Amino acid sequence: MKKIILLLLASTFIVSCGKNKSEQMLYDYQQKNVKALNFDLADLDFKIIKVEKVIDITAADSIKHLKKELAEFWTNNPEQSLVDTISFKYVKRVLNETIDSYQHAREIYQESVLAAIRTDNYSRELESKRNRDKAADNWESNSMTLIEIKVLERYYDKLSKKPDSVLSTKYKANYSFKNPMLGNVKQTFEKEYYTNAAQNKFIKEEIVEVK
Repeated sequence: MKKIILLLLASTFIVSCGKNKSEQMLYDYQQKNVKALNFDLADLDFKIIKVEKVIDITAADSIKHLKKELAEFWTNNPEQSLVDTISFKYVKRVLNETIDSYQHAREIYQESVLAAIRTDNYSRELESKRNRDKAADNWESNSMTLIEIKVLERYYDKLSKKPDSVLSTKYKANYSFKNPMLGNVKQTFEKEYYTNAAQNKFIKEEIVEVK
């Protein structure tokens, strides 16, 4: 009977000394960071003070962010009214029209270059080449933007199918360790962490801003 009691006490002690899921995710994340610097958390007196869940980040939250990104292609610091009303269809249409106009301009300036060469008009040739190259640069820039918009739209459409799905969870964590880069000075940190969609590891961190 005594052996059974001792075994129960021992197992309880082991569980109580173990890490919960969020603490283990923090430990694994920090261990990966220090391993990259050829250190090990076990040697740095790493202590978790607190890890607490803040909020789930859903597809609907990301959809709002993607609409803001779309509006930022249109103008810097867009008003919320623009974010709410702008559409991928409208932006793509305007971009396609702009791309076509630069392509047309490039062709016209190229014809002007050839005409200038035939008439030995060197100054006109240089000016036409500058205008042609500028039109080509604008064509390329807008074409790249259109590609980015299409990628954004595909992700937006994917998220829209399941707006309630959880993409990540935000946690706030406090921990301390002895920093070997600073002569083993003990430091305490407060950061925010974001999980992957599977909720089994942290993939990103942010320093908590002091207000």
